[in-house]
Order: sequence, then C-alpha cells, then structure tokens
Amino acid sequence: MKNTVLFYLLALLPGLLTAQSGIIYCNEFQNTVVISPEPIVQAVTGSEYFVFTYDKTKPDILGLLQGTPGHQSNLVLRTLDGEIYTYTLKYRDSLNDYYFPIKKEDRIRLNDSIVTDSKPLPKKILEVRDRKETYYQKLSAYFASKTKKRLAVKREEGMRIEVLAVHHHRDEVYITYRIKNGSRISFEIGDLALFRVQGKKARRSSFQKIRLEPVYQEEVPKVVRSGEVQKFTVVYPKFSLGGHQGLQVEVNEGRGARFYKLIF
Repeated sequence: MKNTVLFYLLALLPGLLTAQSGIIYCNEFQNTVVISPEPIVQAVTGSEYFVFTYDKTKPDILGLLQGTPGHQSNLVLRTLDGEIYTYTLKYRDSLNDYYFPIKKEDRIRLNDSIVTDSKPLPKKILEVRDRKETYYQKLSAYFASKTKKRLAVKREEGMRIEVLAVHHHRDEVYITYRIKNGSRISFEIGDLALFRVQGKKARRSSFQKIRLEPVYQEEVPKVVRSGEVQKFTVVYPKFSLGGHQGLQVEVNEGRGARFYKLIF
C-alpha cells in the first residue's frame, strides 16, 4: 500500500516531472483496452470514478479501463522496464475508439535540473525480456516457414504487398507479410499498421477503425530495395473479430508518397 501511495504522489509532484499526457476516454458500458509497450507492473487511478484492471500476478501489456460519470482524473502506471506514464481520464457516453496505445515517447521525463541515481535494470528483468524476444523470433520464423497461400495482395506501381498468413498462438497473433519491390526505386517502410475495421466508409456513423499495436516487430525491414523480396512476421496481442469486422493493413513510404492498403 505504501509503495502505491508513493508511486501516486510521485506523479503529482509539481515542477519535478515533465510528461506527455494524453487523454483516455471510457465509460461503464464498454471496456477501453490499454496496451503498453512493456508489461505493466503497477497502476493506479486518481479517482474512484475510474477503474483500471491488469494482471498483478503475471505482468502483461494489456489493461482494461472503465469509468462512471464524475470529475476527470488521471492514470499513472509503471512498466517492467522502469518507465512511468501518466494520462488524463475522462468519461464519455459513446466511444469512438475502444483501444488506447501507450507510446514510449509518452513516458515521464525528469527535468534536466533534477539529479537522480540511474540504476541499470535488474539482471532477472533483462533475462525475462531477452527470453521473450527469443521466443517471438523463433515462433515468427516457424510460422513464416509454414505459409502456403496468401490471404490478400496489393499490386501497384511495381510494388506487391501481401498478407500470407494469420496464426493464433496462446496470447498472441502472428501475421506474416511479404513485400516485393519490382520498381526501380528502393522502398523505405515508414509505417506498417494493422487496423480492425467495422462497417463501411460510406456510412461514417457506423464505420470504426482501431489500430492494433504490435508487441514484437523487430523482423520488419527498414528498406526493401529494388528487385528484393522481404518476408517477415509481426506479433500482435490476441484479438478476435466480430460480425462485419475485418482487418486492414496500411503501408506507407518513409521518404516518399507511396501508400498501399489491403483489406482481408
């Protein structure tokens, strides 16, 4: 209890910390899924109007947020790698998004005038993180080798973007992609994004587009040079699709205007 109180007060001390705080909307009828870049080991809300639940026995990157009408508050959480994040919480009757990604750049930064003793991560934490990365690497390679047919393809401007396979394994989803560059210009991958979509764009009131952030994407190449073919697997948190829902992949060029979209 004492650690929780100290952790909460740390986020409230004025003048000591500078944070990139965003806003998370929630209500009592739906869960807002909060996904962290690293497993969550401690979290607290500043008001009883909001409830944030996460696995306290086995650190995980997922958390669920709900709220009831009342004053806005904040969420403070700490991740396995020692980083601290804080976000404003607000109640909203109807949600446009049911998902909120926590980004590394949002972590709280100590002001330059504050001197702290920076301690390296404990050896045990580093070993757990390394084992998890090795686990993802091996499974990614395994599923990539098992792909037999593609699920979706986009051909344009000499480029070919393919979704080869989707594999569900335990708490993750492994999606294998293949990019062939048949153009004369190297393609620098600026962003490869996966979205869960529902409805039709023609009916904006019913159309929803929610980004699914990966938990492991080290295999994604930075550049696909002219004449090259690159196949890789990206790991996402486990998800399921309901009625009238599908997946959409968007790939845009880092230094250029090329943009490709696939729906499957």
